[in-house]
Amino acid sequence: MDAREPTFLIREARPGDHPQLLELARELDSINLPANAGDLRDAIRRSVASFRGRMRDRARAIYIFCAEELATHRIVAASLIIGKHGTPEDPHYYLEMDCDERYSHTLRRMFRHSYVRLRYSMDGPTEIGGLIVTHAMRGHPERIGKQVSWVRFLYIAKHRARFERQVLAEMLAPMLEDHGNVFWDNFGRSVTGLSFREADILSTRDKEFIRALFPETPLYTFLLPEKVRNSLGAVGENTRGAVRLLEQAGMRFLNHIDPFDGGPYYGAATDSLQPVKDFNTCVVLSGEPAPERSRPYLVACDDRRGFRAVRAVAEKDDGNLIVTPQVLKALSIKPRTRVDTVPLP
Repeated sequence: MDAREPTFLIREARPGDHPQLLELARELDSINLPANAGDLRDAIRRSVASFRGRMRDRARAIYIFCAEELATHRIVAASLIIGKHGTPEDPHYYLEMDCDERYSHTLRRMFRHSYVRLRYSMDGPTEIGGLIVTHAMRGHPERIGKQVSWVRFLYIAKHRARFERQVLAEMLAPMLEDHGNVFWDNFGRSVTGLSFREADILSTRDKEFIRALFPETPLYTFLLPEKVRNSLGAVGENTRGAVRLLEQAGMRFLNHIDPFDGGPYYGAATDSLQPVKDFNTCVVLSGEPAPERSRPYLVACDDRRGFRAVRAVAEKDDGNLIVTPQVLKALSIKPRTRVDTVPLP
């Protein structure tokens, strides 16, 4: 394949993608991108309605993006946006990390005691998640993980009115081989009587047990074993790259962790995100971008054929975007079409 020709087409998920997406979801085993066939089928159905603007309830809206390898038509990566995470009927629960200070004049000693405390929001943020790249494509020179991560910010910027003022991302904590988790096994199981897997699955349908059974008083972390303390806010080895991408976009650790696995929540004001600030709409022209004035972009269009985007090394010139003919072919558009762009870091 010509090096100037896009390798991947990022597009909205379709019902026919179900078998490949299911296989991909089972690599991640995440609740956001369900590994259950029926749940995934429902998620794709809601995604189709959301992309068409037919899902008025933001808490039900979900946008699933697929990265299709153009040469083989294989789906090699995916990501998603959840329109709103946290409502009166289904609050967003998290553990807030904080500390208090104690000082004894008699002993002339000061201690700083860290603790976590259950909090919840009934007017929650937009959430991004479900980022996964199949094992065979990790380390690909075109960095498909970055593309399928960044496309979510481009879409949010394009359809700003559909999303909340804050964006949140839950990062996966290190997991044990038997679907267990160090934090849950030492705390959550004790207060609910559920295994980690049972609690995680139940929470997708009913979170009442969290508020009902979790203590409202602070949990001082010095009461936990050292390995549990060290796990709070930590991420798994395969998640570190995703964290770096979020940090490049302007998201930061909120000092909030997930009540189940202790994984960190990253977030930011939507309008402060770098890709959102860099979002631009241009007229696309066919040509040969000048190397000294070019850089990589995500170039996207959203029309009656659906949303789709590709990575392109392009040149901006007086409100126009100059790309190679191969980019136009991959997007199935003609010169002088208006396209949306976000620079890739």
